[in-house]
Amino acid sequence: MIPLSLPAPIGGRTRGFTYLALAICVLGAAHIAGRVTFWSKAWQENEAAFAASGPVALSIGSVRFRIPPDYVVGAHGQSSETDSQLDILRLAMGWPGLESAGRNGGRLQPDGGSDLPKVAGPIQIELEHNPGRQSLRARMDPFYRRLARGGELAGPDGLKILNLSSRGASATELIVYDPAVQNGFIARCLKRSSMEGDTVCNRAVLLTSGLELRYRFPRDLLPDWRQLDNAILQKIDSFRIR
Repeated sequence: MIPLSLPAPIGGRTRGFTYLALAICVLGAAHIAGRVTFWSKAWQENEAAFAASGPVALSIGSVRFRIPPDYVVGAHGQSSETDSQLDILRLAMGWPGLESAGRNGGRLQPDGGSDLPKVAGPIQIELEHNPGRQSLRARMDPFYRRLARGGELAGPDGLKILNLSSRGASATELIVYDPAVQNGFIARCLKRSSMEGDTVCNRAVLLTSGLELRYRFPRDLLPDWRQLDNAILQKIDSFRIR
């Protein structure tokens, strides 16, 4: 019979595991601190760039813009003295003139909160480099028509409305769209509850491959959707550098 021997006590080796665990924690904390410092510095550079008195040159994806800083309420990306490479740019404009309502509505806000400051008007706009995002129109037949309650309803100035809210729901969710034009106007309108103010509509437009324009407006402006949509598209186009 082969004699068996018990393994030696590992009490001395537990210290090594303890030191290893402490080292991992220290390295993790150092990495987190480094990333926080990096993004804080990047944000300060963005804010400094948009504090300039003249129009700011920037790129969103492969598209270049020159935008007056008083339109800007937020950005995410990296900036230099001559150009900014951004993933997201947030603007604010008044209606009907689409005058600047950005820095007058609040300081630039770092990425992390998607809510924009309340501004006069208000039209709140986002430009984002986001390749591959599916449009509202692409989800119309497979999803929204099936979820709609009561079929299509007539909306203002030729629009059709799909009501996606279930019976007795506290929130009201609508899809409004132009049935006359393929890939035409479409927006999603949502009101959380009767205590949260007016219904807000969100419209998304694919400007070029990978560059999406989104804007947010009060439902009261739906009767003017043609003028609103054309004016915003022309305004954003006027900022482009060709």
